[in-house]
Amino acid sequence: MTTSSPASVPLPPPDATNKIICCEYCPVACGYQVYSWPVGEEGGPAAADNAFGVDFPVAPLSGRWISQTMHTVTKVDGKLSNVVVIPDADIGAVNVGGTHSVRGGALAQKLYRPDGPTSDRYQFPMLKVRGDFVPIPWETAIDLVARLSQYTLDNFDELAWGMKIYSYQFFENTFAASKLALKEIGTPNWSPHHAPAEGDDTPGLSDVGIDAFSASFEDDKAADVLFIAGSDPYETKTVRFTTWQAPGEATIIFVDPRRTFTASFAESRGGLHLQLQPGTDTALYSAIVREIISQGWEDAAFIQANTAGRAELDAEGKWRRKMFGQTFDEYRNYIFSQDDFSLEGVERATGVPADKVRRAAELMTGGGAAERPKTTILMEKGVYWSHNYENTAAIGNMALVTGSSGSEGRAVSRMGGHQRGGVKAAGYPADKSPHEFEGHKLEMDTERWFAQGNTRFRWIVGQNWIGAMGASQALADVTARLTSMGPPVDSVDPDRAFEALARRMDEGGTVIVHQETYPNDSTKYADIILAAGAWGEDTYARANAERRIRLYEKIADPPGEAMSDWKIFAAVGRAMGFEGFDWADTNEIFEESGPRSAGSRKDYAALVEKAQAEGIRGHDLLRTYGNTGIQAPLGVDDSGNLTETPRLHANLKFKSDSGKANFVLADWDAVKRRNEIVGPIGDELWVTNGRVNELWNNLSDYTRREIATARWPMNWLEISPGDASSRGIESGDLVSIESDNVLDQLGNITSGSFTAVAYVSDIVPDGVTFTYFLFPGQPANTVVSGDSSLQPLNLRYNFKLGKGRIRKLGTTGLKETMSFAPRNQAPLTIEGAS
Repeated sequence: MTTSSPASVPLPPPDATNKIICCEYCPVACGYQVYSWPVGEEGGPAAADNAFGVDFPVAPLSGRWISQTMHTVTKVDGKLSNVVVIPDADIGAVNVGGTHSVRGGALAQKLYRPDGPTSDRYQFPMLKVRGDFVPIPWETAIDLVARLSQYTLDNFDELAWGMKIYSYQFFENTFAASKLALKEIGTPNWSPHHAPAEGDDTPGLSDVGIDAFSASFEDDKAADVLFIAGSDPYETKTVRFTTWQAPGEATIIFVDPRRTFTASFAESRGGLHLQLQPGTDTALYSAIVREIISQGWEDAAFIQANTAGRAELDAEGKWRRKMFGQTFDEYRNYIFSQDDFSLEGVERATGVPADKVRRAAELMTGGGAAERPKTTILMEKGVYWSHNYENTAAIGNMALVTGSSGSEGRAVSRMGGHQRGGVKAAGYPADKSPHEFEGHKLEMDTERWFAQGNTRFRWIVGQNWIGAMGASQALADVTARLTSMGPPVDSVDPDRAFEALARRMDEGGTVIVHQETYPNDSTKYADIILAAGAWGEDTYARANAERRIRLYEKIADPPGEAMSDWKIFAAVGRAMGFEGFDWADTNEIFEESGPRSAGSRKDYAALVEKAQAEGIRGHDLLRTYGNTGIQAPLGVDDSGNLTETPRLHANLKFKSDSGKANFVLADWDAVKRRNEIVGPIGDELWVTNGRVNELWNNLSDYTRREIATARWPMNWLEISPGDASSRGIESGDLVSIESDNVLDQLGNITSGSFTAVAYVSDIVPDGVTFTYFLFPGQPANTVVSGDSSLQPLNLRYNFKLGKGRIRKLGTTGLKETMSFAPRNQAPLTIEGAS
């Protein structure tokens, strides 16, 4: 085997093993076919001699063409094998025709290869002894985790035992983890990878009564107008953009502080780019609605039939809806009382020209035309990772005014940041949380609780935890202090190791267990490393952003003794004496989790019930739907066939006690006060952050791909020509980004900084910069507030609202080796687009 790319790739022979799987990365979740066969065998170019049944050569991107990045060599069932991961040319949904992103086209490169860049995978559990990680047997690792967990419960309480875990990595893993943490241990010290606290990411929209993943990809293509805010779909959901949005007839209204490729494309098609100042979304959306109502363009019939009156709101059981819910008249009175929501005021507040705001209102409603256009409103993290409640409420209010819910091409929905693989074995115990808002319990801010020294045992699962949180340098300092208390572990002897770690707890410190595939910026603080399996190394199920559930089959062996996450949770559960952790495989967990999914947007209970009634495995029934999958929530018709749900709220029933939607106060005064705290001071600039097409999330496997590291060898900072010139900065210079006014997890003022290579471009306006959000060793969250109390309704960070002074440190050789060409020039057409 060799680590270099071959000049050609082998063809799978007719008898190659064929599996199905979906992409690991973005929430679109394109479908792929996987072929594996022993090294030393190879198919031929004649149709009869290969697994595809077609004559080769074929045209590139034809659906049967295998690129070099689609092939690797790894072990399958213990045998060294060729593995090809190729887009599914016959799929009936999602990536129709076998299209794919630059990320998905290299999925094979994720797989472990002992002679390649993925060779540094964790292969064995490890214990930190005298500051170094040394391999230990799984029996020792499981025993230590179980004993330390029980010690925490016996000597402190369940609030001192915490788990921070991905929210997306397959139903079977999240169910097993939550069964241990939430059902058996019963801790509220539980939070997802992307937030300090469990809970709703789009609470304002939920309080309007609309599910955050209500739309189907078909709605994108059917819409006359697409209003897209807080996400660049070309960069981050590429196939949804190229297959479902760009080829349609929709006029695109794109909201972003940056002039990206999608912004340029929207304008080239007669759409709009609303280039707002960071942190001003609430005013922009509210001003659009005010203009709609001023002109009499609102969907009065939809509002009259489907929104609640005051008596219905007063009868609501949900405290936030009762506190902030509004009738249409109350909402109208509020937005007309705000000067910043007038056309002139919103231009001052957001920087968006008044004529563009008016034009957006006209496009979304038809401007009084006899037939209203079908408008779909899509949003993502740029909306809810800034001013969470107010922005998502304002988006929901806009949807009600335009009638954007419940029918083809008329929807409001998140676009998704990752796939949807969460299902819990038990509810979250909010009654145990120490945090509240005006007497109402909130989910625990686990980072604040940790920084206060209240967490004695913390189990981190599948994430670069510290860099992913706000004020990450301050959080790293706290972590270093809490994990250095007490005597160091000086022996692999389980009893001696346990005694040292238990003593640390007694002295006020924290023991950290990190369950992970690769080393990252956070694993160095761990006491115990649990070597985890990854995508493709077991069989799982999960849904994509349109609630389409598919099977992800096992296609390769995990390296060494790395173990699937569910197996680790199950082993610890058994070691602690809990019942119900004796699953034989992931299918047993899938079937057990089915009833717990009932009533949710990912409801697959009917599939499990049908499989059990027919005497087949749930996973096997799901596989019969192939990569097309089946769109949840699922039901059963009179003939016993499974039914799908293309879009939610098609019956115009909403998430409230009355079944009606309602408007929600999007408090602009609260937003302005928050902006004064988190916004730039003096010569600081806004430091926004996000993703780009060629990379994914925390780069766990992308730092191990030459094609990615060659394009992005280090983090970068987009800075406007004006801001760069005034600071003597050119593209390729090394710059520092620093702030002395960042709030840490306890609300104290601290500092943060990172370095990056300057990328001078008009993609950002003066006063605004942009960087990758979680680049290893250079995380943008160092200059983002870590004080969740700034958003007291649901304890979220203002991730998109960083700030910092930009200073040139020197020049780099990247001036000659890295491209700084414009990245926002749109072609006149995209293949397949009109």
